Amino acid sequence: MQRSGWLLILVLIAAIGIGGFAWYRFEGESPGLQAPEAELVIGKNGMKLDLRASDARSGLRSLHVAVAQPAGEKVLFDESYPGNLLSGGTRSEQATTVQLDPATLGPLTGPATLSISVRDWSWRGAFSGNETRRDLPLRVDLEPPRIEVTSGISGITYVRQGGSGSVAYRVSEPTARDGVRVGTAEFRGFPRKGGGANERIALFAFPTGIDAKSPVRVFAEDAAGNSSEAGWAVVVQPYVQPEGKVQLTQTFLEQVVPRLAPGGAAGDVAFQEVNTRVRAENEKKIRELAANTAPELLFTGNLHQLANSKVTSRFGEKRIYMVDGREISRAVHFGYDLASLSGAPVTATAAGRVLYAGDLGIYGNCVVLDHGLGLASLYGHLSRIDVEPDARVEGDQRLGLTGATGLAGGDHLHFATLIGNTYVDPIEWWDAKWVADHVAPNLNPQPIAQ
Repeated sequence: MQRSGWLLILVLIAAIGIGGFAWYRFEGESPGLQAPEAELVIGKNGMKLDLRASDARSGLRSLHVAVAQPAGEKVLFDESYPGNLLSGGTRSEQATTVQLDPATLGPLTGPATLSISVRDWSWRGAFSGNETRRDLPLRVDLEPPRIEVTSGISGITYVRQGGSGSVAYRVSEPTARDGVRVGTAEFRGFPRKGGGANERIALFAFPTGIDAKSPVRVFAEDAAGNSSEAGWAVVVQPYVQPEGKVQLTQTFLEQVVPRLAPGGAAGDVAFQEVNTRVRAENEKKIRELAANTAPELLFTGNLHQLANSKVTSRFGEKRIYMVDGREISRAVHFGYDLASLSGAPVTATAAGRVLYAGDLGIYGNCVVLDHGLGLASLYGHLSRIDVEPDARVEGDQRLGLTGATGLAGGDHLHFATLIGNTYVDPIEWWDAKWVADHVAPNLNPQPIAQ
């Protein structure tokens, strides 16, 4: 072959190589960007903007964050990463946090947009690289929501430790969260049925473990994190929890405890494990279930105690478990033990929705109902369950039969009520007059004075 032929082949090979390399460097895959996608509202405390950029092919070239307004652009973050047009970049991932503070942003005049731009080292875009861009509406809000308590209960609101209460209120703007704060405990607010757009109602509890002198206040927080509180006349009646000793028999330790203890262990050490760790796991699950509540009450009137039942243990009892004259464990009994005939029908205390129907550790076969606005009821130690999860039930509808499943020494119903995360004494909710005086007035919105 002549020299010119070899030269032509070499030129073709070079052209193919260069073309292949150019095709590779002209790749069109945009960089990845993990960032918010909705409007950003900045409050007086500012916010942290977490960003993550990635590009596995050409490598990251730059990350740029700026606030754009009609008057111009203010750069908040601008960083370039090592690389070149020949070999590309050396960094494939970058995580960054940009602090957005009202003082740094300055006064925003007119519409503002937070622009986030990520580029790579591709030859696309006239060698400027592929770009991923996200433009987010930006707003600074330094005003906290205003709260007006509009409770339909005249005069002073009386609530006792371990008991319940309700309050109606109005907020000046849509909130990210609102409700009632009792000490450190919080209870969600919900739209007030039949009321205006920003009229709210909250059921709340006063936990037995919180000091009776703790404040009870309505709180509201907007999307920017601005928050406010408002109080009203509340008198808290202290509650002295009863204390009782429970004598555990060897039969109970050897036959009941192994059903729940790890590895089927028996004895007082196994009971302590069940009464602490297993109980805590069960209570965590109950609170997770109770969080799935309807935004309105699912029943009218009051709750009902199990028919033909006798109270054998009351709410809030501090139990000391004894074996052969020595203490082996402690727990608080946050419910009522109701005794009836063996295998007696267990009925719904009021209309609601089944949140759970199945085995629940120390509570054995258990049903949990949601009654709306954060109010839930629990039925434990059943011998049989007659309802399915997510079913709607009417008041007095049969849920199952009493039994001795779980950590129970005999046939009975363990009945409990919760508001949010907190157990409350059901005796108030069983009382039609209490409901009429303390809850019903706040369910019906009052006309706004002109």
